[in-house]
Amino acid sequence: MGICSYLFGMFNNIMEIDAMQYASMSRELLRNENFLHFFDNGTPYLDKPPLIFWVTSIFFKIFGASNFSYRLPSFLFSIIAIYSTFKLSNLYYSKRVSFSASLILSSCLMMIVINGDVRTDIYMISPMMVSIWQLAQYFKSKNITYLIIGSVAISLSMMGKGPLGFIIPIMVLGVNLIYNKDLNKLLDKNIVLGFIIITLFLLPMSFGLYDQFGFRGIKFFYWTQSFGRITGDSGWSNNTGPFYLLNVFFYSFFPWTILFIIAFFEKIKTVFNKKEKEYQEIISFSGFLLPLIILSLSNYKLPHYIYCVVPFASILLASKIDKWTQSKIFNKIYLFQNILLAFTIGCISIFINYTLPQNNLFYTFPIFAIIVFMIYNHYLNSKLYRFFVPSVASSLILSYYINLGILRTILSFQSQSEAAHYLKENFNSNIELVFFEEDKQAKSRSFNYYLDINTVYVNAENVKENIKSGNTFIFTNEKGYQTLFSDYPNLKLLKIFDHYRISKVNSKFINTKTRQRTLQKKYLLQVDNI
Repeated sequence: MGICSYLFGMFNNIMEIDAMQYASMSRELLRNENFLHFFDNGTPYLDKPPLIFWVTSIFFKIFGASNFSYRLPSFLFSIIAIYSTFKLSNLYYSKRVSFSASLILSSCLMMIVINGDVRTDIYMISPMMVSIWQLAQYFKSKNITYLIIGSVAISLSMMGKGPLGFIIPIMVLGVNLIYNKDLNKLLDKNIVLGFIIITLFLLPMSFGLYDQFGFRGIKFFYWTQSFGRITGDSGWSNNTGPFYLLNVFFYSFFPWTILFIIAFFEKIKTVFNKKEKEYQEIISFSGFLLPLIILSLSNYKLPHYIYCVVPFASILLASKIDKWTQSKIFNKIYLFQNILLAFTIGCISIFINYTLPQNNLFYTFPIFAIIVFMIYNHYLNSKLYRFFVPSVASSLILSYYINLGILRTILSFQSQSEAAHYLKENFNSNIELVFFEEDKQAKSRSFNYYLDINTVYVNAENVKENIKSGNTFIFTNEKGYQTLFSDYPNLKLLKIFDHYRISKVNSKFINTKTRQRTLQKKYLLQVDNI
């Protein structure tokens, strides 16, 4: 049921900047003949690893380019991540615990966000969890098949988001073996085969980087983009502070955050009080703590960087919840979760009603869902299942509110997408689009994606040499509009759009009384005789 909650955002417009840039680059990749070279609006691109572009372009080729087909791979990768978390957990715990871990992961806020605003993170997290599951299975059984699959998964994880996809699996598995005094398993000669497989699967990407950018491309991917942010080799810095990612984790793991904090400190006690010959899984503990520490050392941090620790946190918490069901604390945490979730749903419902009002039918589904789940929960005998039903139901309702109540509404103020849809519906193909006096660093790619074109940025000095009559259109702001019409009165005004940069939402935009003052006007013009 947690997985179903992702479906609400599948058809929303794609959000500028990052997600829209990845979508447009995937379409651009299909237009090019070389799948190893990457371009962004015609400019050679050296930043994110290629897996998201390869997978998305394949889905576009099969299903056609749409908001749904862009998000579909993320949805499928999410299912793989959830299943791998279940299987990894099941190597050390009961099916009850494994089921709980998958439910916690599938219902947390991070998974809702990651499927609505698709970035590269799930393309690392999913194969990373596959690799840890398979390699942990290999160390238990010595079946070479698990080593091969795990090694391939590591290479895919690296192609999802860089060397971190290698570091995390090797680090957490190594720590687990060392902690449990299984050092001899690290000397397994077959591990060399694993490194060879990883190298072979990385060759196409590495060759493409070298062919397009030379050694600079190789160094950027394997060092600068990841380690360079810690050592200072990378110039990126945003002064976020050492506890920034921990704070992000707290809300991205909602509604399980408070319970996780309790479980984490209980886990610390067991880690340091381990009996000599007792085997204790420490993958979940180190998988949360070590990446958090490493990523927090980076000079440049964004919220989604910490998403990679969430599957480990899910396993750690699930193992504790299973123990709590047998103790007196269970009734307290059950009551706490229900109060927290009821409060959250109530607050977000009021928030939407007063800031982004919907019609009355919008609130029918949440009411219906609550009634159905209350009836269903009443007939359950398992304490564990009764505990999870309210949380999973709330995740479903929360996703409904976020995707259809908040994001769908504010995305209507993303003027580039609205203008692109207008052009697509009212004009034929072979459209050319010119940005006039617009910020090129903003990297708006809505026209690129929805119209499958490259766009041109011009100013007053070079506007005439960069546009043609007929199917050429100009997108500009208030200042650009006034400049063009003073010099070229024959331009045709097609439509005016309200615009807001929705990735930078603030309280003035949210407040309906002050929203109008935050909006800009964007103009879509058609060239006649310029």
